[in-house]
Amino acid sequence: MKKNIFCIALILTVILSLFSMPVSADEETLSISNQSIDLYINQSYQLSVTGTSSDVVFYSQDTKIAEVSGDGTVTAKGLGSTVIFASTNNGQQVECKVNVLNGVSPKDIIISAQDITLKVGESYTIKAEVKPKETNQKLTFTTSDSSVVKVDQNGYIKALKPGVTVVTVSSTSDAVTKKCIVKVNANTEQEGANVSVKGALYSIAGEKKVNMTVELRNSSGFKRTVTDENGNFSFTGVKQGDYAFLVYKNENDLTPTARTQISLGAYNLIISCIMNGNEIVILYQNNTAIASDIKDIVLSSNNILLQTGETYDMTCRAKPSNAVLPTVIGESEDEAIATVDADGRITAVSEGKTVITFTTVDGRLSKSCKVTVSESQGNKYSWLIITIESSVMLLIVLVFFLKYIKFIRKKYKEEFKIDEEEQY
Repeated sequence: MKKNIFCIALILTVILSLFSMPVSADEETLSISNQSIDLYINQSYQLSVTGTSSDVVFYSQDTKIAEVSGDGTVTAKGLGSTVIFASTNNGQQVECKVNVLNGVSPKDIIISAQDITLKVGESYTIKAEVKPKETNQKLTFTTSDSSVVKVDQNGYIKALKPGVTVVTVSSTSDAVTKKCIVKVNANTEQEGANVSVKGALYSIAGEKKVNMTVELRNSSGFKRTVTDENGNFSFTGVKQGDYAFLVYKNENDLTPTARTQISLGAYNLIISCIMNGNEIVILYQNNTAIASDIKDIVLSSNNILLQTGETYDMTCRAKPSNAVLPTVIGESEDEAIATVDADGRITAVSEGKTVITFTTVDGRLSKSCKVTVSESQGNKYSWLIITIESSVMLLIVLVFFLKYIKFIRKKYKEEFKIDEEEQY
């Protein structure tokens, strides 16, 4: 009797432990593009649902306020608030609240630019106006990547780091927005992108300033040279960027006699300058092309194999190595298979093959990479694991019931035998 009870307890413990085991299948997480939208009567807005491979059914809680089509297009019909539901056949559901507003409906937003290119540290103010003017609405400005640029509610943009972002100008209606693509280039180019600086130094009276120490300095370091008998000086291998241009009486002098600022971009610089008190005045400046201009883009990989959910950080280099690499933008041929962001990070989305092309912002050069995405091992074997686990659990339950039936029959036999003995 005690042995049977022990066996039953053991079987129950095993069953409970199996039920508590984590299921290895990847659970789908349903999400909707907006949890709340504001519209005016007759305006429409497209909702989208992600995180499922099942068909999605949209329906409205109150069609008198807002209707929704099969593809998720919401159309405002009457004043008030309602909820749009999106459901799948496996029982998952998400929702979006729709507020239909009263007043003059905005029709469009006019902005001063839809494509802006800045250098790090530069700024730009987007001028925007909503149409018709009678709406008298306050516009809001947001950025898709606040690490690339920051933007305030007056449309003032400040470039923070190289990259590409989208600044969205919004009215009180989610159906009326306008987007501006902002590309930010580095003001100091990549390491290895060098320029030269040549010049001549004179006094205000036109005399050649000989044996003077000339220095270029910024936060990354400094370079020094000495003017020759004609007042000429030369620097080579200078990284592009902004520099303080300093002149000293001699090499040992720690206090500059005169100074100014110069900016070195994607060019070699030839200057002619004079010392006027403690200032340097640039009389002549000529920008010449860098001899080692970029000829090609080199990618860290031309053929990438990923599993769904994995990422790869693509690195782009200039060829030759001392050429200037402009900002490079990646674009996927099929974003349903793989996507690429402004930093070159490739993300595998679903099984298949696609091509991602990296192009310089001027459109002059591009290089492509093949991306093959395979189903992750977790997805591939999850149903097999579930089937095995279910079979084992079913077998254990079956054994438990057989044991239990045997135990009951034995108990009844013993009771029946006792009853027979009592009769005699």
